[in-house]
Amino acid sequence: MVRRRRGAGTATQPRPGIGARIRFLRQQRGMTLEQLSRSARLTKSFVSKVERGVSVPSISTAMKLADSFDITVGQLLGEEHYDDAISLTRKTERRAFMRRGGPSGYNYEMIAGAKRFKRMQPYIMRPPLKFQDKRRFEHTGEELMFVVSGNVEVELSGRKLRLKAGDALYFDAHLPHRSRSVGPKNAQVLVVVTQV
Repeated sequence: MVRRRRGAGTATQPRPGIGARIRFLRQQRGMTLEQLSRSARLTKSFVSKVERGVSVPSISTAMKLADSFDITVGQLLGEEHYDDAISLTRKTERRAFMRRGGPSGYNYEMIAGAKRFKRMQPYIMRPPLKFQDKRRFEHTGEELMFVVSGNVEVELSGRKLRLKAGDALYFDAHLPHRSRSVGPKNAQVLVVVTQV
């Protein structure tokens, strides 16, 4: 039997943003900005911008920060954990990780943030219609992309791959990659990332 979160279905208090969570976790562990940036292999300036809410980290960057704190991305985002074996996330309960209109153009929603001990990080992603910059993402582990709706172009290690609804792509996540929606509206993609 799945235990519901306390207060489920009622108005909830606003949660601090990811920048405030990162600052709290860093200070709680007695780390300086420089120590955290070195551990996560990020610039001190960027980590400072994330903490102040000026920049929003990508999934791969959030994974590096979570690894530096020895926690999951869900824990980094402040998800409540109500069961060690099961995580049920209703469509209306999915939390946005990166919102449309941000600097990267990607929109992510967590779909299993409440699961405390997991080897996979699943998300619903809506890639932007255009690439915002030349940046490619690369991180540890493996990644699965399953196109739920729409069409997607994925640039993966110098190759361009077109995916349509029902197509799946599984790859080593250290390969440089990025994606964009093809067509008049954003595609929806189930993305599952392993951190190991």
